[in-house]
Amino acid sequence: MTNLERVIPGRLADDGSVHYSSTTSAPDESTAVCYMIPDRVIPIIFVPGVMGSHLIATGADNPNEDEPVWLCNSPLRVATAWMFRGAETRKQKLDPDATGVYDGGKIPSGTPHTEEELRRRGWGTVGKMSYGSFLVWLENALNDSEHAHEGTRARLMEGTPDVGQLTYDEVALSYRYQLPVHAVGYNWLKSNADSALQLHEKIEEFKDFYKQRNLICEKVIMVTHSMGGLVARHYSEAKGYGDNALGIVHGVMPATGAAAAYKRVKSGTEGFLTGKVLGPDAATMTAVFAQSPGPLQLLPSVDYGMGWLKISDGKNLMTFPKTSPYREIYLARGKWWGLADERLINPADQKKVGLDQGWGRYAELILNIVMPFHDQISLKYHRSTYAFYGDDEKFKTWGTVTWKRKASSFWRDRSYSMVPLSDVQNSKLMKDSGTGEITLEGQDGHWWSSDSFQLQCAEETGDGTVPALSGRAPGGQSGVSVCKAYSGIDHEGAYKNKVQQLFTVWALVKILQNVKGTQLEYSF
Repeated sequence: MTNLERVIPGRLADDGSVHYSSTTSAPDESTAVCYMIPDRVIPIIFVPGVMGSHLIATGADNPNEDEPVWLCNSPLRVATAWMFRGAETRKQKLDPDATGVYDGGKIPSGTPHTEEELRRRGWGTVGKMSYGSFLVWLENALNDSEHAHEGTRARLMEGTPDVGQLTYDEVALSYRYQLPVHAVGYNWLKSNADSALQLHEKIEEFKDFYKQRNLICEKVIMVTHSMGGLVARHYSEAKGYGDNALGIVHGVMPATGAAAAYKRVKSGTEGFLTGKVLGPDAATMTAVFAQSPGPLQLLPSVDYGMGWLKISDGKNLMTFPKTSPYREIYLARGKWWGLADERLINPADQKKVGLDQGWGRYAELILNIVMPFHDQISLKYHRSTYAFYGDDEKFKTWGTVTWKRKASSFWRDRSYSMVPLSDVQNSKLMKDSGTGEITLEGQDGHWWSSDSFQLQCAEETGDGTVPALSGRAPGGQSGVSVCKAYSGIDHEGAYKNKVQQLFTVWALVKILQNVKGTQLEYSF
């Protein structure tokens, strides 16, 4: 009779000891197998994207203190909570100074761990609807000692799409470490520099937990989604904590920003249901954006390049910025093509008596927080960086944003000619639909000679949010080992695709080889 093996999973007790528990054995010839658990731990730290962390109301003077404000457990939960919220309510509830991270989100099932353990690891701080299935898959793929010979890492020795094979030695070394998956939600309304400090605090907390249990835990590896990559880069490069990490895996990171951020502030988020939830027009988007450093830091930086904002009449073209997106676009007060309409910054100010005050606070964010943040991470990446991004014709993305002139159907008198395009930038705004169409005052103020401009549809390749030109920006930079383009990536669901999941594990195993020369290295 074949002698079958019955794997008994180990459990780490609070004192660091390992316990193996099994129910009464079945009356067969199977043999119980207890795999040793390594005494060296490399926490895997997942850092989510914008809107991917749960938020709670904070502040002693906040009437809604300790009330969850942003919960992303399921699409239905987010939709019912936000699709009917107006600009004033959004500004009041999504205030970076009156919110904090909420750790009570739903925990996905599918791992051998208790809910208590996964909450300790931070899984309750990130959205289950976007990341739950990936966290479960990753945890199981990195802690599968009972299936080492046919597990995910072993299969990667046969090859990973377009990035090559792992070697036997690389995979074998990865099994000599515990690789528990953690998550660090952060207040995505605040500056990503603030979130980088919070990331540091949580990483130290996780490391101390294992050290107190007599385990060797010196460094972590980070996996990021979207804006989480900016947080991790600031943590490692600007804050100087790069030595705490063996490496970073970035997924669909807006490395130099995303022009879609400008488009959405000017005309709302695309898609009927998605738009209703996240902000269907300029009023709802501006009210939150103008007070939130984190989302503002998603705007194109100087590294994105010049000329990405275009104004066209079909024949002639004007482009911005020439030298600085901050002063020429984001701080272009009173310009119809500028980022923020000052009248939309504070929707509670119905009589618009506080325009100067509102604009002043917004301008301070751009000059004192957004611009310095971009500069601090410019062209800087962890010395062991692996990244993937979307580059697909099917996911049209705003790499550039174009306002195109739409001639008035009322023009009949040929004595009125269109305002020259060079003068349009100074034209007075008559009407703004808030959804991508504006009307400018015509010659001598006559309505029948007015000009209309419409925002054009996305035309570049990408993932629907981050254009390929920003996703591929890390390629060739110091410290970046791989920056891989993939088709078929939807920005929000980037880690739900099997190909990108496998890339992540492949990159993690590659990064783990950096243990040489650290306390984590084995002496054979």
